[in-house]
Amino acid sequence: MNIKQIRLDSFGPYENWTFTSGPNGVQLVYGANESGKTSLLEGMRSLLFGGKHKKYGYVSGSLELDKEGTAYHLGRQNKNLDFYSFGEPSIKDEPNQLWWHGLDKKTYNRIFGLTLEDLQGVDILNEVDVRARFFGAEGGEQLGGVVKSIETNANDLLVASASGKRRINVLIDQLQENKARLSALGEHETQYVELQQALKASEDTEAEIQNQIKEWQDYREGVEMVLRAWDTYRRSEEARRRMQQFTSPDTLDRDAFLSIDEGLREARQNMQLWLDKEEALKPENFDPNSPFTTYGQDIEDLIQQGAKWEQLRRECEEGEAYIAKVKEQLDFSRGLQSSWRKDESVPTDVNWFEGERLSKRLRTAKDQLLYWQSQAPSLQKEPKISEDSSSVDTGENSPVNTWAQQELQAVMTDIADLESRLGEHGSIRMAAMPIWLQRIGGIGAVVGVLMSLAGLIALESVLYSIGGIILLILGLGLFWYGWRLRHVDDSDVARLMRELERLQQRKSYLETQLDAPLPVASDVPNLETAAIEQRYNDEGKQLQANYEKALAEWQAWIPEGAAKSLDEDDFFSMKHEYDQYSEQLRTIEGYEKRLDEHKESLRLIEDQAVTLWYNLGVEAPVSPTELKRIYNQYKNFQQQMIRWEQKESQRKSYRMEYDNWHRKEKELLLEQKALLEKSGLSGANEYRQKLIDEDQFKQWETIYKQSQVQLDLLTPDGENKDLFYRRLREGNKENWTDELTHADQELNARKDAMANLYEKRGQIVEAMRALGSDQEQREAIQQRQELESELESALEDWATQVVIAHCMERAQQSYEEESQPKMLELASQYIKRLTNGAYTFDMWGLQDGLALLNERGERLPIYHWSSGLADQVYLALRLALAKVFSYQVDALPIILDDILVRFDEDRQKSALELLAELGEHQQIWLFTCQQQVYYMGQAIAGIDTHILQRA
Repeated sequence: MNIKQIRLDSFGPYENWTFTSGPNGVQLVYGANESGKTSLLEGMRSLLFGGKHKKYGYVSGSLELDKEGTAYHLGRQNKNLDFYSFGEPSIKDEPNQLWWHGLDKKTYNRIFGLTLEDLQGVDILNEVDVRARFFGAEGGEQLGGVVKSIETNANDLLVASASGKRRINVLIDQLQENKARLSALGEHETQYVELQQALKASEDTEAEIQNQIKEWQDYREGVEMVLRAWDTYRRSEEARRRMQQFTSPDTLDRDAFLSIDEGLREARQNMQLWLDKEEALKPENFDPNSPFTTYGQDIEDLIQQGAKWEQLRRECEEGEAYIAKVKEQLDFSRGLQSSWRKDESVPTDVNWFEGERLSKRLRTAKDQLLYWQSQAPSLQKEPKISEDSSSVDTGENSPVNTWAQQELQAVMTDIADLESRLGEHGSIRMAAMPIWLQRIGGIGAVVGVLMSLAGLIALESVLYSIGGIILLILGLGLFWYGWRLRHVDDSDVARLMRELERLQQRKSYLETQLDAPLPVASDVPNLETAAIEQRYNDEGKQLQANYEKALAEWQAWIPEGAAKSLDEDDFFSMKHEYDQYSEQLRTIEGYEKRLDEHKESLRLIEDQAVTLWYNLGVEAPVSPTELKRIYNQYKNFQQQMIRWEQKESQRKSYRMEYDNWHRKEKELLLEQKALLEKSGLSGANEYRQKLIDEDQFKQWETIYKQSQVQLDLLTPDGENKDLFYRRLREGNKENWTDELTHADQELNARKDAMANLYEKRGQIVEAMRALGSDQEQREAIQQRQELESELESALEDWATQVVIAHCMERAQQSYEEESQPKMLELASQYIKRLTNGAYTFDMWGLQDGLALLNERGERLPIYHWSSGLADQVYLALRLALAKVFSYQVDALPIILDDILVRFDEDRQKSALELLAELGEHQQIWLFTCQQQVYYMGQAIAGIDTHILQRA
């Protein structure tokens, strides 16, 4: 946490005063005597922790704080707290409760906010709050708080003083007074004495049951202790197993390997440094080994085909759209054909020569048959009808009628098909409304002409002229489209109407043939008439047979997809429609062939582009636009290559530096290889793994030792530790749980017996009360019983508090023994820095008192320290405590007021250098009245210097 700004509205000599800190970690503030340095220190303390100053009263002001990148405002107006983060709701808790785990102002003043007077002495190491907060590891602070709370509770119950006024002391005095009062009362009756004896016996029984309860409680506590120690013991065994796993018989030269490793790291960092400098010479986004160097000519060649590429792509797209449109029109026109069915495909090969021959043959047979029918002989009817006379069959089953009916049915089917087509065409025509399209187009064209003339002549506006031209073009296009629709529709409808008229004429003719009666033979034929009739009938049968044969051959020839009702007269219309369709189909095939040629040319160009894209590593789709972008990049690359070649000499010098460090890296690698061969390991990673195994061994060893310490604390007093470990090793947690349940059951039974005893005793007491000599005696007896019961309860509470305090104090001492050497080791390093290497702490002689070791290893006790050396030792202790607190909780600002006055100049400089180093991670405020310290701080990096001015 850092203090960014101090504002004191009213505190001592400061009124509406503001001070802003610098960017460095150490803020050195110079001020002469009586300039207000100590008052500023007190103001900063009061702003951080609040409270009333004994001289200046309550503070009014604020601090601007920065904690982990978040800005906070901490303001105080007398007793009111104004604490918030900018843009967030107000914070009700004090900072010490929110951030510093309840650190009080007194402890802060002893560690962080120091004057020269506060600095003196090492008694701070024995204070409970300091020991709990700064030496407690893994809960030491909580242990210290619990110990203090237990001691306070025990002292509230009993004090070792005759005049003590605690609860137990008062009860003892009251009980003695009660006994004296009872002894002064009158004689007791025999029965009262017997009741007293019974009461005494109940007390003995109570003591016996209490002893049994105590024994079972002790047994239960032992089982509970074993259960609590079970997890710790398992962790200890796991740590020992891990220690055996990571124990290595090899002795590794850690320092040599780490030195080589550090040299390799330095060499590689410098190699990267010079490589980065070489890279910095390159133009931005430039790589001299870019694929542009190899494939630049391919880009040039492809860019020359760019216009052709775009044209081919455009022509292919337009050609596909045109062919699709032509095919659509072809399908539409085929639907209007009368000779071919639109639900079947048109055959590709038709023998039209054979079809023409068969149609002529059918027409000849048909004409002969019709001629035969028209030349029927006129026979005279005779009065008699000859039953065995032969005549031509004129009924419904005659060959002529059968053929006419079949032909009439086929014609009617074709008429229905044509009428349905005309109905569909009429609906399409109504939906298209070509006449309205023509009218709208004509009006638009006229308006476009008027706008163009107005823009050129009257308004002289280019936009009006362009808009008029566009409107004119759109109007003409719309007019042409409507005219084309009408023209196409009219031609198609006319053709369908002509075909429908022909079929209706054919239908009328066939109906006439079916309705016309054939010539009937005379009822009384003679021989000549019979011969003529017979010859006529034979000729009709022969012509009918010829016609049916020709009709069968014609229908067998009709191509697949043609209308089955076609006769010989439809041959040329069918062939005409077929030729027209084939011609349109060949035209489409020609278009498709040319389109395929364009596509092949386009494919060759795009294949070349795909290959180029792959070589350049481009993932974008292949397109002329992307080619232009790549070409622009290539041109930019050529320009950057020219600039790069101009900086070649400087690059070579950087490359030389890189090579030097590269050679050093190789030398270090050879040394590392020799070290690896000496140790018998295959690689550096394996060596590092061995070192890591050593570190893990030490970590598991620490865990093992901590577990052993905890097991020692959990070992019941008076019990052999080895026997306790054997119980843990050979025991079973389930059995211990069962034993704990059994102990609870026994305790409950004893408590039930105790309840019954208390009930019996109550009856005795009631009888004794009834037998009391007078009311005063009964009241005295009742008071004695109440006092004895209350005293017994208070003594049990006191004994419990004492036992718990003893156990917790031992646990706290164990935690402190683990953590305190770490702080002292850190303080020893600071003493060595402050004394320029002259002294360090005697870490191994702490049991003989605090002392220093000089460079020769001689011990210097505390009573031989000079005042300046003592200040340096005390400062090192405070700095180490503050550092330990920063590890565990937070890096609080350290405020030092004139603590360097008894340092010589060399050690003042060493102290400032140490403070500047610590200031990199923790803000330090140093107030001084010495100018040489002020000037000395200006010459040291990491220190901001200020001159204190209240006005």
